[in-house]
Amino acid sequence: MTNRDRMTKRIADRVILCWLDLEARNIEDNIHRKIEQLRINVYAAHSFDEWNACIDFITSVDEQDIIYLVVQPEHLNDESLSLFDSIPQLKSIFLLCNNQRKIILIQDNNNLIFNQIEQNIRQNANQAIGLQVFRAQNDKITDASLLNQLDTSFMYSQLIKEMLIDAEVEYAEDNINDFVDICLAENQDNQMQSENLRSFRNTYKQHSSVWWYTKESFLYSAVNKALRTQDMTMLITMGFFIRDLHLQLIELQETDIENQSLSMLYRGQGMTMKDFERLHQQIDGLISARDNPLHVGIFFCIRPNAAITTHDKKSLSPFASLRNVSCYPNENEILFSMHTIFRIKNVHEIDERLWQIDLDFTNDQDQQLNILLEQLRSEIYVPGVFNVDKVGKLYLKMGDYDGALEVYNTLLPMFPENLVFLCYVHNHLGLTYQHLDQIDQALMHYEKSIEIRRSWGDEENNDRYSLVTYANLSTLYAEKGKLEESIETYRKVIALRLEYLPSNHPELSCEYSNLAVVYSENKDYSSAIECFHRALDIAEKSLPDNHERLATIHFNINVANEDLANYEEALKHITKAVDKARLSPTFDQENLNRWIQSMQQIEEKIDAH
Repeated sequence: MTNRDRMTKRIADRVILCWLDLEARNIEDNIHRKIEQLRINVYAAHSFDEWNACIDFITSVDEQDIIYLVVQPEHLNDESLSLFDSIPQLKSIFLLCNNQRKIILIQDNNNLIFNQIEQNIRQNANQAIGLQVFRAQNDKITDASLLNQLDTSFMYSQLIKEMLIDAEVEYAEDNINDFVDICLAENQDNQMQSENLRSFRNTYKQHSSVWWYTKESFLYSAVNKALRTQDMTMLITMGFFIRDLHLQLIELQETDIENQSLSMLYRGQGMTMKDFERLHQQIDGLISARDNPLHVGIFFCIRPNAAITTHDKKSLSPFASLRNVSCYPNENEILFSMHTIFRIKNVHEIDERLWQIDLDFTNDQDQQLNILLEQLRSEIYVPGVFNVDKVGKLYLKMGDYDGALEVYNTLLPMFPENLVFLCYVHNHLGLTYQHLDQIDQALMHYEKSIEIRRSWGDEENNDRYSLVTYANLSTLYAEKGKLEESIETYRKVIALRLEYLPSNHPELSCEYSNLAVVYSENKDYSSAIECFHRALDIAEKSLPDNHERLATIHFNINVANEDLANYEEALKHITKAVDKARLSPTFDQENLNRWIQSMQQIEEKIDAH
């Protein structure tokens, strides 16, 4: 399956309208005419005059699709209602009168039916926006795995947002064309949707991003689904629109007096019981708008923070009223930028299975998160053209190699004339395949990177860009057991880095650590310890005290000393490794437990001597 095929399959939720009338014939043409007349955005419409055929169709569609069923009430019974209630993709049933959970009460009027369907489509798109809940600001959590689950998810979501709205990334008309082509491939059998997409491509610049977001349900459905599932490939493809929308919200927030005088905002939403219980426990924690079963009714009361509504061009959390800018003149809702953060102030029950949650609108994080965010930014940021690659580097940092492959394969055709960028992307494709143990693919991309680099003839910068490939080749040599070649290449990498980087740059700490590991594999423990200490000295000067790399270096020094039977020195460093690991919110609890066991074993060896 190609990268485009993967994106096409999951670009947006598909809404399918089913019409069951056991007495009518040939009504499908009338349905399609009414849909086109009212511009209702559905993926497909089907009519049925046989009960079994309708049921077979509904149960055969993908569970990710959304089904609306229009049916005469006399065609329903308790058995069929029970069956419908168990079908997850069946969102609503429209009929004249009834009182079941999925049933919408409407008048016997076709226009009202279709108007109600269109309203439900929009409501479901909004309800599909999920929520992430993060720990309380003053919560003392010592379980590293729990911190990893909550705080790193929060940090990565914020970094993803920063990348998408980054002003240094230049979007072109081709980006719009790519997005529309993907949507057209998914909607090739939907004439009305195809017309809407072509109109979007041809007239995008004639209207504001907010106008488009409110007009076209294919657009807000695609954006919301990509945000909800964190589909980075699709988010990159839609990056031009997400940034335009974010910048317009900033402009509206600054210029609209009504926005600056808002004292309270309200939102109703359903929430699973599991998510609600977790939220209930996190008073003063963070919540970010990003399953959908309506097990608990939630009424959010949001108090805007005056500090956030000031004229801040760098604000990551703008919001604005859609009054006078929406495609629909009477719309007066509030639109928040993606991944907006709120602080949970209070949770209390206002009726049976209906809860009120008071939120403060904020963009502040605790000091520890700020430090870690800044460190992650420094590790994934490369100046200039490479800034667009931060998403791929973030995926590599997270260990999501399949995600990194999708990102790099998406970026590869975006800048065909930029040889420096192509060299860089091929190198990172090689690195990603190397992590996936696909050695032949890794070598192919490394060689392609070197080939491109040699073609531009810039001798002064050749070494600067070649060192990245050399570093990856060093690791590849070590994995293939060619330790001497690996050591020689790592030495070359360090020499090259020292030409371009300050002596205390964290990248040098990584390279010395990598070289030390190869020395250890080659049984040269003294050289390994020397390199590890160089790595440690640099890391202590350039990284925060709770960075997990400090813990890892101490652990590796411990291993090398243990191999030399220097148990006292080994104990000193593994003790520091455990202490540092406990401080790091991103360190894996399982690894920490193993280290503690190793520390106990070294203590036993010392006692035995």
